[in-house]
Amino acid sequence: MSVEPAPRARGFLAGVSFLTRVPVPGTIGERDIAASIAWFPVVGALVGAVSGAVYLGASRLWPPLVAALLAVGAGIAVTGAFHEDGLGDTADAFGAASTGRDPQPVLKDPRMGTFGVVALVLVIGLRVALVASLTPRAGALALVAAHALGRGVSAATVVSAPSAGAGLGSSYASLAPRWRGVVAVIVAVIIASICVGIAAPVSLAFAAVGALLEARWADRTLGGVSGDVLGTIEQTSEVITLLVAVAFAAHVAGFPLV
Repeated sequence: MSVEPAPRARGFLAGVSFLTRVPVPGTIGERDIAASIAWFPVVGALVGAVSGAVYLGASRLWPPLVAALLAVGAGIAVTGAFHEDGLGDTADAFGAASTGRDPQPVLKDPRMGTFGVVALVLVIGLRVALVASLTPRAGALALVAAHALGRGVSAATVVSAPSAGAGLGSSYASLAPRWRGVVAVIVAVIIASICVGIAAPVSLAFAAVGALLEARWADRTLGGVSGDVLGTIEQTSEVITLLVAVAFAAHVAGFPLV
């Protein structure tokens, strides 16, 4: 006999099911995913906690670069490279548009092109390098903050930016009220502030600017924000958060990560 989760738990479980490869009980529909948007940063924080735990543990056995690679890889494994796939597809679409080609067929093509490969190598490599430059405790906290803020910014984009006419992003964006995105951002900033202090709102400000620019490009070029673009916004926000955290740790006296 199957047991359906309580209504309050459905949003969280839908977020886990949608953003990760962790199996959850019950059947998850589009309305459940729309209801899960406010939970995105919580799920992100949990993914970051897994990644951070790997960094803490691996740092006891291997050099920082190896530990950071394992930690970032763990986060990718938990999510099934969900956001990285969106980044690669969007980068290929950007490459096509920049050379005068129609980006729509490229965006839908499951094969990875040159722009996508380069974008993934640069973003994953930068994340690994940034985490490796921090102490184990600092890196673990920064990973939690980055994953939470990344999902928070993408959640806010879902409910505020024009969505593409079809696709994964638009299928649930129309069902989600704006207040869920506002809640997601607030929760993300709270989680990130606990981890990295004043770097959290600074990261959010830069990530919001990045998301706005990416959403505007998508609106002009693709006709709206798709699921792939949301993945790109999440990845960009993660990198921005890690960049800010590392900068603060290096240059701000008394910073929590030091």
